[in-house]
Amino acid sequence: MAVLDKKVVDPRYLFGSLMLSIGVLGFYFGGLWNWLGTVAFVFVVLLDVALPQDDKPRNLESNGLQSLVLYLQLPFIAALWLMFAQMLNAGLSSGVEIAGAIFSISFLSALGGLPPSHELMHRRGKFERFYSSLYLTIFMLPMNDLGHVRGHHLKVATSEDSDTPRRGELVYTFAFRSLWGQFKDSVEMERDRLRRQKRPLWTTSGRFFQSVITVMVWLLLWFYIAGIHSAPIFLLTIVVFFLVLGGFNYTQHYGLIRVVGEPIEPRHSWNQLKPLSRGLSFEISNHSEHHLVPTRFYTDLKPYPDAPQMPSIALCFIAAFIPPIWERYFARPRLENWDKNYASDGEKMLATEANKTAGWV
Repeated sequence: MAVLDKKVVDPRYLFGSLMLSIGVLGFYFGGLWNWLGTVAFVFVVLLDVALPQDDKPRNLESNGLQSLVLYLQLPFIAALWLMFAQMLNAGLSSGVEIAGAIFSISFLSALGGLPPSHELMHRRGKFERFYSSLYLTIFMLPMNDLGHVRGHHLKVATSEDSDTPRRGELVYTFAFRSLWGQFKDSVEMERDRLRRQKRPLWTTSGRFFQSVITVMVWLLLWFYIAGIHSAPIFLLTIVVFFLVLGGFNYTQHYGLIRVVGEPIEPRHSWNQLKPLSRGLSFEISNHSEHHLVPTRFYTDLKPYPDAPQMPSIALCFIAAFIPPIWERYFARPRLENWDKNYASDGEKMLATEANKTAGWV
């Protein structure tokens, strides 16, 4: 009877699609309306901060419409990037209008594309993982799922994990260090898999070759519309997007520590239990539970209010780009509490060394 009492759909998981549709509308009108997606992001930050903590489990069916929403956001994201290409091809936009488009497309791609692609890359079905790779291809990261699922989830919070920010590390350096680490891990994993089959990395049936082809097809389409003269703006947009991506990843495990080889526990992830944070991220803000059971459907993830907590994802993202504010008001007070009340004896020793390296003592 409990299953029958579960709701079929929850509108909060459509909020990402709503945000993306607002961005598409802004690009459609053009001009200063290109900033509409950025304005929507700022509104989300303010609203999420104002709302109370949400640490209640979801009473939802983990199938049907809850799965469908994971696929809805890719067409919006593709539309944003292609409309951006058309805008650049027209050559009628001012620097301020192009800047608005760059920030809007970066914020909305991260908020609207990364959560569903992340959820799908943890699925067992081939189609789900393929659809995840389509999201990632637009972001120039078609193999990132390998490094994330088979690398980050095994190494999380250890010195071996490129996706765990070190204490004192700036988001500006972490964003690119983590991406490079994930790329290297992904390529090495695929190389090892093919080596066991006695095939080269560039075999046509391998992920590496297929990823290169899909990215080339996407770039050919984009530059066919935008024109090759748009290459500098495209590169700038990718750099800004990577910084935005790094900013959101930065707040998930910043400064947390685990002894290599010891079990992953709820204390090794920051949780951000705010209503919009949970809805927009498809519950990835229940990060402790996700790392305990990575394949668990997002609506089934249980909040851990007693695990380490951070404020709103969006608020943490903004603070991360202002290092003095991030360290003084967000990171260091919570890490001091973590060292005292969460860390094991072995982790306390590593934390002491990490604090010295960061210059905190």
